[in-house]
Amino acid sequence: MTTRPQKRSHTDSAEDRVDPSTTDHALRVSEARYRRLFETAQDGILLLNAETAQIEDVNPFLIDLLGYSYDEFLGKKLWEIGAFKDTALSIDVFIELRATRCVRYDNLPLERKDGRRISVEYVSNIYECAGTDVIQCNIRDNTTRHLAEIALSTTTRALKMLSESNVALLSSKSEATLLTEYCRIAVETGGYRMAYVGFAHTEKDQSLQTVALYGHKAGDSAAAPLTWAETTPGDDPIGRALRSGHVQFSEDISTDPVMTPWRAEALARGYHSVIAVPFALPSGAMACLILYSERRDAWSDPERTLLQEMAADLAFGIAALRTAAAKMQYEQNLQISLEQTIQVIADTIEERDAYTAGHQRRVANLCTRIATELGLSVDRLRGLHLAATIHDLGKISIPAEILAKPRRLSAMEFGLIKEHPTIGFEILKKVIFPWPIATIIAQHHERIDGSGYPLGLTGDAILLESKILAVADVVEAMASHRPYRSALGLEAALDEITTHRGLTFDADVVDACLRVFRDRGYRIEA
Repeated sequence: MTTRPQKRSHTDSAEDRVDPSTTDHALRVSEARYRRLFETAQDGILLLNAETAQIEDVNPFLIDLLGYSYDEFLGKKLWEIGAFKDTALSIDVFIELRATRCVRYDNLPLERKDGRRISVEYVSNIYECAGTDVIQCNIRDNTTRHLAEIALSTTTRALKMLSESNVALLSSKSEATLLTEYCRIAVETGGYRMAYVGFAHTEKDQSLQTVALYGHKAGDSAAAPLTWAETTPGDDPIGRALRSGHVQFSEDISTDPVMTPWRAEALARGYHSVIAVPFALPSGAMACLILYSERRDAWSDPERTLLQEMAADLAFGIAALRTAAAKMQYEQNLQISLEQTIQVIADTIEERDAYTAGHQRRVANLCTRIATELGLSVDRLRGLHLAATIHDLGKISIPAEILAKPRRLSAMEFGLIKEHPTIGFEILKKVIFPWPIATIIAQHHERIDGSGYPLGLTGDAILLESKILAVADVVEAMASHRPYRSALGLEAALDEITTHRGLTFDADVVDACLRVFRDRGYRIEA
């Protein structure tokens, strides 16, 4: 006789209907998956007790990143770990987290156990787990990106400083005015804490004469050496720079032993790093441009390069004022300095976004060929090439993950992208160039029928250089690989500009571009 299954009451719980063995297995699988994600994550993860703020777990990535052992983390409060001391992460932030449930820092400076400084993206969230609040801290190492962005920002700032310094070379009527102007520009435009110029005397005492000074506590040079001789007091970066003729710097005055004689005075004035850039006077004697920064680790390679150019221009200015015969040479130096500075910016962009940098280089070369085909002068060719080399400069404000996104952008993301011509213009508009570089960049997405952006300009309201850049930009973009698609090919690119000839693209520019490829055999380099 078959027994019918007994009907269950509608009040039976869900747990009563689940096989306990199945539940245990699911829990074990879930735990194993969680543990694998936790152990293999390529971001640092900390789990904290939400009541006591004590660390209850830490994953291997963070142990490797910061150099502390598992036991050194366990049971400690976050601000008791050396890497997090003297940062924003304190008991006050813990209290704030409990109120807001989330705390975030995009660029939080940490110091590894071995003393190396890194920059991280830090996010803390509180979530409920089995009826108990748990704090999860995610820590992502963004040191490379952060340094690249700092270098780019620093280089842009230095470009403005170099440009103003070159104007000072033309306008200064005396050597004292020129030297003081250089120091003022370094502080007010360059953002350094203090700047001064010292002349090295070759007499027996080898004294260092301060001839110009500007900035914080500028009237007191107690933080500077009085000699460049090879003695203990003269073994600081300034003395070494004057003796060797090479740039010398201290990245952290508070720990650098050679800065001991001036450490207290320097730190009291907010000086945390110093660089000495030597240059030769017309007499053959040495001089030095000295800059103090309130930041540690302030002297990146691009910044040192630009400061060397600035010091070289200063030496030239002194010589010009003393000889009154260097105006033509100055104009050549100015042009070289501007071109080299733009190249430094392009190289710095490449550190942040290789796709943008390679694209700009290829577009610049194609622009030059199209402009040559159209018969533009050598001077206009140079200006167009430099503008094209950094035409996507404005993309520094766009998150790197959007630039390298491997699929189509959303409307909001594309809206951010469309801001880059305006941002590039804003960065460069006050920089004095012999060419309208900022305007060329601002207009390179305009179209002759008014369908472009950001201003919807039409016809002759758009510079010819911008019309050339617009065509070269589209051809290179379609012919080359992008993160979100494979290359469409050169023929597809040429068909595109042919279809829109005289509609959105200037007809003469399109014809010149077609001749460059089909008659001259030009090919876009890799």
